Formats: sequence, C-alpha cells, structure tokens
Amino acid sequence: MLMTAFKPIPTWKRGKAMSEELIQRNLYADPEKMGAWTYYNIGATTLRALKAAKVIPNHDYAEYEGKKPDALVVKKPQVIAAIEYKQPKQLRTKKQIDAAISQEIGTANALGAKIYIVTDGQKTVWINPLTGNEIKSETGGRISVNFDRGDVECVKLIGKAIASLSATNDVLFQPALVDPLPLAQKVWQDLWSVSGATPENCLYTFVEVFIFKYLSDLGVLTGLHSFSHLIAQYSSNTKNEVIEYYASTVRVKIKELFPWNPKDRTTIINGTIFVSKDDKAVSGYATVFKKTLERFRDFGTLENIDYDFKSKLFETFLKESISKKNWGQFFTPLKVVRAIVSMAEIKPGMKICDPACGVGKFLLEPILHDINHYFKVENGNLIPQITLSGFDKGFDKDEQKTIILAKANMLIYLSAMIREHTDMTGQFAQLFNDTFLLQTNSILGTLAKATVDEYDLILTNPPYVMSGSSNLKDEIGKRTPEETANRQKSSLEQHYAISAMGVEGLFMEWIIRALVPGGKAFVVVPDVIMNRSNDRRLRDFIIGECNIDAVISLPIDTFFTTNKKTYIMAITKKVPTVTNGIPERARQTTPVFTYLCSEIGETRDVYRFDMEQNDLDNAAQLFNMFKGVKDNPKTAIRIADSDKRCKIVSIDEFYNGSHWSVERWWTREERIELGIEGEDKPISVEDFAVIVDDAASAMFEFAESLRELSKKKP
Repeated sequence: MLMTAFKPIPTWKRGKAMSEELIQRNLYADPEKMGAWTYYNIGATTLRALKAAKVIPNHDYAEYEGKKPDALVVKKPQVIAAIEYKQPKQLRTKKQIDAAISQEIGTANALGAKIYIVTDGQKTVWINPLTGNEIKSETGGRISVNFDRGDVECVKLIGKAIASLSATNDVLFQPALVDPLPLAQKVWQDLWSVSGATPENCLYTFVEVFIFKYLSDLGVLTGLHSFSHLIAQYSSNTKNEVIEYYASTVRVKIKELFPWNPKDRTTIINGTIFVSKDDKAVSGYATVFKKTLERFRDFGTLENIDYDFKSKLFETFLKESISKKNWGQFFTPLKVVRAIVSMAEIKPGMKICDPACGVGKFLLEPILHDINHYFKVENGNLIPQITLSGFDKGFDKDEQKTIILAKANMLIYLSAMIREHTDMTGQFAQLFNDTFLLQTNSILGTLAKATVDEYDLILTNPPYVMSGSSNLKDEIGKRTPEETANRQKSSLEQHYAISAMGVEGLFMEWIIRALVPGGKAFVVVPDVIMNRSNDRRLRDFIIGECNIDAVISLPIDTFFTTNKKTYIMAITKKVPTVTNGIPERARQTTPVFTYLCSEIGETRDVYRFDMEQNDLDNAAQLFNMFKGVKDNPKTAIRIADSDKRCKIVSIDEFYNGSHWSVERWWTREERIELGIEGEDKPISVEDFAVIVDDAASAMFEFAESLRELSKKKP
C-alpha cells in the first residue's frame, strides 16, 4: 500500500500549549494509527502533560517531566517507541549520530519505551533503550528500513523488535511460536470436571475464549472490550456480573467486528458452555469462567501463535472423546496436507476448493508462506487474488460447528494482516464467510449442489464410509412431480450417473465434474475405490475423464480415527477435443508416478511424535521432478531408479488391470524389503483379536454394499 512518509512538525512551530496541541489536532478523540498501535505526532507537549492526558502511564518521571518527545508510538499503557526528529545535516557523521542518540535516550528509558528512534526522514537509527546500542538485523548487520508510520515493513520491524530486544540482546530474531496446547489441555480438564460436557463442546468453548484473548493481543479488541479490561473487573464486581458483561458486551462486540454469515449463521466464535444458545451468560459457570480467564492471563501473549495449533487442538480433544469413531471426519495429519500442497501448483487467479474442508488446512496451507501475494490491501480495500471455497456438513446434526473452527483458523493465518489493518475486520469477516460455508440444508451436504466445471484445483480428504450411504442414494433419487410424470431421473441422479458405491464414490464423482477442463485434484481415497469390483465403473469414469498423474500409497493408521488403507491420487481433468460437434477425450499415453510410503514423518499412534523417516516428503519431491519429464519415459524411469519405493507405471496397467492397488506391482520380496509387508510370523491372541475386529468391520461394510445392490434394478 502506497503511503506518504510522515513529515515532522518543524521546531519553530512547536510553541503551543499541550491542551491547544492535543485539542486542536484532535489527538484526544482521534489519534493517528500505526499498525495495532496509536501514533502521537507531538513535540510541544511535556511528559507531565501527556501523563495528565493519560497518553502515557501515570508515573513520576523525575527530571524528565518537562521533556517534549517529538513523537510516540503507544499501545496503552505501554510506550512502544519514542521518536526524535533531526535535520539531515545533524545526522551526517558518527559523532553527530552518537550525540543525537544520547540527547533523548534518557527520556525513552524514563518512558519505558521498547525502541528509541532517531530519524531525519531519509535515514533512521534504531536504538535499544535498554543498552543504548543500535539494533542489529537477524544477520548482525545495520537495519536499513526508514521510519515511516505508513510503511508495512516498518510496522513489521517494530513488532519484531518488541519480541527480540532485551537488556542483553540487540539483535532481531524471529519470534518463537507459542504453542497453546498445554493451556488447552488444562482448560479442557477444568471445563469437563465442572460441566461434564463433551470434548467437542469443551473444544468450542476453549476456542471462543482463545479468540477473545487473541484479538485483544492483536489490538483488535481494545478498551472496554479487551481481555485486560474484563479480567480487571473482578476487583470490583462479582463473578456473575463479569460473565454477564462478557456475554452482553464483549461477545456482542466480537460479533459486530466479525459479522456472521446469514447463509449458515456461523461466525468465528460459538462457545456452548459459558453462553447459552440465546446468547445469555450461564451463571452456574461463572467460577470456571474466571479460572479460564486467569489461565489465559498467566499463559501470556498469544500474538506469535503457532498457526498449526488449531489442527493439533482438534486431535488433542479428539483423544479425549469416547465417540471419536462417530465424529464422521478423518482429520488429515498436517504432514500429509503439506506434502500434498507441495505437489500442487498454486497461482493467483485460481479457484481452489475442498468439498469436505474440516478445519480448512487444505485451503489455508497453500497461502501460508505468501499471504500478501494472495491477499492485498489497496486504498482500504481487501482484494483477494485467489478464490478459496471450503464446504463441510459438520460431524453431528446438532453440533455442526466445524466451519466456525475453520474461520477461526483462517483468522490466525491472516493475523499479521489483521494486526496491520484493525479497522477492516468487517472485510476480513466477509472473506471468512465467503471462504467457508456450512452445508446443512440437506443430508447430502456438499453433494447436494451439482457443480460443473468450476474449480482449477481441488485438494481434499473426503469422508469414506459405507454406513448410511444408502440414505444418501435415496435422497439423490428424489424426483420432482414433473420428473415423476415424465419418468425422468432426478437432476441429481443424472449428475451422479455413475452411481458409485459409498460416500467416497459420490465425492469422487463430484470432484471430477466440478473441475474445469485442465484442472487438477489431489484426493485422499480409500483402498476400496482402487480394488472394489463394484467400483470398476467409477474407475472407468475417472480414467475416461482424467489423466492419472500419481498414486501414492499411504501406510495403515495414517489417519487418527481410522486404520483404513488409503492413497493419494493426483489427477488432471482432460481437455476435450470436439469432432463433428461431439466432445472427445483422448486416451492417456503418459505413465503414472507411483510410490509406497512406510512412514509419514510422525508416529501413527495417538501421540503423533515426530520421527526422522518421512517417505511422503520423498514421494512429493520425486513427483515434482517427474511432472517435468513424464513425456520422456527414459528420463522418468531414471527418477524411479533412484528410489526403490518408486515405480513409473505404464498407463496400460490402469486401463487393463482389475485393480489400482499399486503396491501389488511390487513383488512380495520387494515389499518385505521396504517394510511394507512383514515376513510370516506367529501372532499373539491379542493381535489376532484386532484382525478379527477389522474383518468384522469389513464385513459390515460389505453388508452395506449388498443392501445398496439389492435396491438396484436387475
């Protein structure tokens, strides 16, 4: 954003009294902003007068009471920076610079300023008041950024300095990411012990309080609506009065800053324990509310939050849930998401979709490292350079709140921009609402909308269950009176013409039809799609409509809530050629990249500890190499020769074979060598019981398949 550098008031104009300066320039009611802070361009006002005006803390500044700083950056009650303006001729030599620094550094220290700045408008010296030394960059060099309150880089530099400087350190460093998971676990125990609420409800409640504290730390919630103001109310009010104030005032302000989406009535908060469904405080939880606020206060600032905490948070609460198998969503490990994102090519102007988005990681990870490239602010307007669309049905008809967590997650990803533009929360809320939408009008969720040729890229891990899929088929088959009279199939039956087995088959058909010609998809699919004989028609549909770019085999237990065998399938929708007015899709000729993963970089148990072996990262790197040479079979094969887990397979295997379970194209000896398959060994009774349990689950799914088949015409 282009802004004019600030011009300081010349010394000869600085003769007005404090009241005249602050009143005439409206610095009481409408001070200037600099990022999340307040900027006071003064010069004729003493510290004594600034203290009386409550611009700075009410301290005894001793001999500095009569000092008149040229400008201050303040986040009440903290003075962030004290600024001294000089003429260019006064900062030419090192001796002059040293003199300028020593002139007012005492004032900066008296104010408790985090940074002392000396500038002539063209050149700036950044000083650590605690040491008197010049602040150094991350590499130990001199900082070249010039002070300009309208410059985003200047705002970022000050933020980094606040996190870095101390009495023993003058060097900037990247602020350490804060992981609030230990806090989440403590709060969950507090909430559960008092309310007995489900882990899901405890999760939503924690997230609401987290967002409240987070927005306060970012400078979005200030004054009467801030976290510090609310917790200070306990000194003169009862616990019930404080929780009532939160529900009636603070919460209302958050929803005002981030309006809900009228389509699904979701915003970034929706706690269920402290506040009732009609937005009234639940007085019985006033004590645990106070304890929760105190835990957040003691934890400290959330400004530098680990953006991945939301995903980890889901799994933390998921571990506590006795009904985790019934949550209906298989949350994708971040390592899998990032590997998939690294294989996709993201460009401005693209429309990207996840039709089963969960907490939104597949949509948020692609933009993580280049937020300002994909979302720009120009002339006070937020201008997306990319379109993200995430849909979710929710994991329970009464608790369809996954989208709320996705929006909160997006807020965290965009927090740096929000901090710089705290007056644009409504536009950010609109972006969240446009990105994530809850689909609750039909049991079909996303599948209820027959989307065609819309998205350039789809990244997803759709649900894969047989149970209840027959109900979805019944819903798809519902016909209008006109369709019934004309003996026509319903519009959705015509859209899902393949009539694939299970929810996963319906999603696969939706994905392919929703891609634009030439569009790409990376989809996590279960093994049944790859080898179930009843899904042969679906496989024929996939290979008829798309080129298969890759199939990567994932190990058992990759996903937290299921031990199903899964694959990552990469496809590109074919661009048809028109002959005599009839669109035709050519047979694929290029080979397919296949890879077998034994490990994904983390243990595949409830603990999910990091581990050194990460076959998935290797697969992603080799696939990216393969993409550029797939039209050259000899070069492509050389890529496979570098890794025994990789094979470049002729597309004929997919056209002619009875299955797409790629690991079968390795010999048993090769699979044993790679650790994909173990040698024959006796097993314990306990292990055999697990096998029987898995077999019973498979038989249940098979029975569901038979029920579907029984409903079809012979």
